[in-house]
Amino acid sequence: MKPPLFDIVTKPFSIVFICIVYALLQTLAFSPLMTYPFLLLALDAFVDAAFFAGLGFLLWKVIRYGNFAALELYQRFINYTALGLLVIGVWIAASYLASYLILDERFLLEIKKIIWMKGFIGLLTYLLIIQLFQVKLNRLLEQEKLSDEAEEETSEGNASPTMETIERVVVKVGQKIHVLFVPDIVYIQSDGDYVQIFTENGKYLKEETMKYFEMNLPQSQFVRIHRSYIVNVEKILRIELYEKTNQMLTLKNGDKIKASASGYKLLRKALSL
Repeated sequence: MKPPLFDIVTKPFSIVFICIVYALLQTLAFSPLMTYPFLLLALDAFVDAAFFAGLGFLLWKVIRYGNFAALELYQRFINYTALGLLVIGVWIAASYLASYLILDERFLLEIKKIIWMKGFIGLLTYLLIIQLFQVKLNRLLEQEKLSDEAEEETSEGNASPTMETIERVVVKVGQKIHVLFVPDIVYIQSDGDYVQIFTENGKYLKEETMKYFEMNLPQSQFVRIHRSYIVNVEKILRIELYEKTNQMLTLKNGDKIKASASGYKLLRKALSL
């Protein structure tokens, strides 16, 4: 099976190759409009491409972990537009600075004349990158869905008797010990070998497993809606559909967390929907 396009263009060798191709195309496009040497123009174009590659890496981090899917359509449009203006603005500024360092000062006036062209190229490149990122995010969501379904089948096949229900959770923060009563917990999030326990007054880190809380919290009140989240159903304000089959929960503390398809089935059962 061939690797997805996004995986191809994010490999180091592929990035360098794409930068070289971009530099060649930009050089060929701009050389009739410029008077300075071809090699300097090619070097300037390659630096432009390298800058955009770096910005693209940062852009992926923002989109991947920015939870844009939880936002309304107009909010996503505003965020993507703002990101685009920021990325293109930073790229043009970095490009001009590189040109100033690489080229002779007498050529800078020529650079100013084509700034609008670079801005247009930056806009087209940004739109292409966003499309590639969207394809990658959809793939990650599908993989996550399959993983959740596999985890649900495994847990059903290895069901064990429920342990004693806990009424409070003790958390040590520095020299202080906090006692969190179970009804005050809004949700619990997986964090490696720890969990983050969120209440309406803050969050607390505890060295414990998600499985422990899944088995020991009151099952009529707490539901594991995702491999990374256990939610207190009494702290849910709103449930909204997003990304086809997944759901987004808005909680009383203002946080938004997602429920997988299998997790939403358990939540519907707990809510008698």
